[in-house]
Amino acid sequence: MNSDYSIIIPVFKLAGNKYINQLLQSIAEQAHRPLEVHIVSGDSRQGRSINYGASVSKTKYIATLDDDSIIDDASLFEKLVKAMESDTTIGIGGASCLIPGDASPLQKKAMREIPRRFFPVQKNNIDSDMVQHPCLIMEREYFNRIGGEDESLVRGLDPVLRKKSRDAGKRVVIIADTWVYHALPSSIWEIMKMYYRNGRGSGFALKYYPEKILELTDGYDKGSFVEKRPVSYRFIRRVIYVLTSLMNFKFIRFLMEISYTAGVIKEYLYPGYTLKKPEIDGISTSEKAGYPFKCILHEVKLRK
Repeated sequence: MNSDYSIIIPVFKLAGNKYINQLLQSIAEQAHRPLEVHIVSGDSRQGRSINYGASVSKTKYIATLDDDSIIDDASLFEKLVKAMESDTTIGIGGASCLIPGDASPLQKKAMREIPRRFFPVQKNNIDSDMVQHPCLIMEREYFNRIGGEDESLVRGLDPVLRKKSRDAGKRVVIIADTWVYHALPSSIWEIMKMYYRNGRGSGFALKYYPEKILELTDGYDKGSFVEKRPVSYRFIRRVIYVLTSLMNFKFIRFLMEISYTAGVIKEYLYPGYTLKKPEIDGISTSEKAGYPFKCILHEVKLRK
């Protein structure tokens, strides 16, 4: 039974990155280590970075991690791979997302208030919309067969990849007893900037790719999923979110909703992103020594 896997880590700016070394050390401590880790650095399109990493991987499975994903369970990938091997109905497997124990009081409060930042560990495998790029795994051949990652979007790749898997007849599943940590920024201002950027990504998609604006859930899909809602419905719901968060004294959620909405409006009315993707001028590849797996750095140079 071939249970080899590679990990792909897209990083826009590697210089000065304060997370990557800790993440690589956590990967090295896995009971079931990857054969390869591909760090793809320098491309502003995350989807293209992941597709490139998949194209140079040679293993049966590929997994993705964000550079700021935190792993403290040495059996994480052992459990993920075992689940994929034992249930061929799963197209994408993922881990729950917990709040780090060393998170600040602000971060803990924010991750409780803001939707989809926290999802508890599950006792059984469950169909869930909470499978996301901070930790997911797929068969490489299946990933390629469904078209890989979307390269046209600036942000919001998770819903599109999940839809591709569902459309191909396979499930999207949070694997039992698995988790990673993926903390929010440590200040209100940084959280607001993050959601403003996310809003701009949604505004870009709304303007140019409205068919790729897909619904999100609380994670407990129970096998069912509402894929699309009218723009008017989504607008009214957003207004309700803003008002109810203020009425319920959830001020972090309120600031997040305002920031996100401002980003959507800005990018839709005064676009800063263009349909033309940044062109790649070249990719240099080198190997990072000192790890019990092949750690390969792919540095993307974008054409100016």
